[in-house]
Amino acid sequence: MKNIMNLKKIVLLSFMIIGLFSCENEDYLIFTAVPPAEGISFENALEDNYLVSNQIGNNVAERFVWNAPDFGVPSTTTYVLEGSIDSSFSAVDFSTGETSVNNYALKVSNIMVMAELLGLDNDPSTTNTDGTPNNAGTAYFRVSAFSGGSSNGANGVSVMSEMITLNFEVLEETAACTDAEISLWGLVGDAVNNWGGDNQGYAAGNDVAMLTGGIEGTFVTAVTFLDGQFKFRYENDWGVNLGPKDGVLQNNGDNIAITAGNYIVYLDTNNASYSLEEVADIWGVVGSATFNGWGSGPDLKMVPDPCTDGVYLAYGVALVEGEMKFRANDDWGINLGPKDGVLEQNGDNIPVTEAGTYNIMLDTNNAAYTLTKL
Repeated sequence: MKNIMNLKKIVLLSFMIIGLFSCENEDYLIFTAVPPAEGISFENALEDNYLVSNQIGNNVAERFVWNAPDFGVPSTTTYVLEGSIDSSFSAVDFSTGETSVNNYALKVSNIMVMAELLGLDNDPSTTNTDGTPNNAGTAYFRVSAFSGGSSNGANGVSVMSEMITLNFEVLEETAACTDAEISLWGLVGDAVNNWGGDNQGYAAGNDVAMLTGGIEGTFVTAVTFLDGQFKFRYENDWGVNLGPKDGVLQNNGDNIAITAGNYIVYLDTNNASYSLEEVADIWGVVGSATFNGWGSGPDLKMVPDPCTDGVYLAYGVALVEGEMKFRANDDWGINLGPKDGVLEQNGDNIPVTEAGTYNIMLDTNNAAYTLTKL
């Protein structure tokens, strides 16, 4: 009898546990994604024609922006931007892969890949059989959104935009890259120079100067940004200042938001576009002869030479009497100075015997440098 009573207790306890878990399961909320009523579509208008070349491959041709559709569930939405040289998308010739942000900066190099697939020639004098120039082409783009954070189809709820058309023309490349020179374009903003209140040691004026970028109409500079905003400005004057609006740079356009870090900044006035490349490794100039001294502020950043890999430039720099060295990433872990005729790690300081405006060149290929007073 005692065993029977114990068995009854065990059975009753089992039912109570099952009932408890059943009640808990009823508390779980189940969300079901549904196709968004508004769908997904591009929010930027494309230019009539884009001028592209391998020589400006790092430049941004177009920043695609699209809306964020509501699938009705509290989960991640994943996007995939695709491009094709065929309007039927019989093959996907470009894909961003999965991204969680609803914009993408398409580079000129991405378009050049599609130009190659089309068999285009950068010589405008060559023509197709129908007489049209063989340096002009068309690419097609679409964007898809997937609920649940993956485009692998597991969730089964997705939406695709209508296709948009991007027309482009391949420029004839120059025989040789044009040597960099200091330009009249510069950067201004609270992220870089307190909207002109801090000249960062550049003799060209308050703006952080840009160098010509190897091809006409392109410009480049290197800078340590703070969190904030900036714009492109011509001749240190607000008469011509560029910011993005409706997908392209326009005079009196919006400020450009940026997070702190070391960046290479490209400006392409041919296509009214710009691009930002955040870099972990960047060369700079430090020392008592420079604006920020021996590390009291960011080093004076050097721009990669648009014509020669391994060469870095800082043009139009205001120096005072003192000393300087080259170092990487604002850190003494890698610092170069002359010793026995070549630059070496932990080498000597470089004397600056006369204040003035200088062009500085660092050649890491040959462990050499030049310091030219203008």
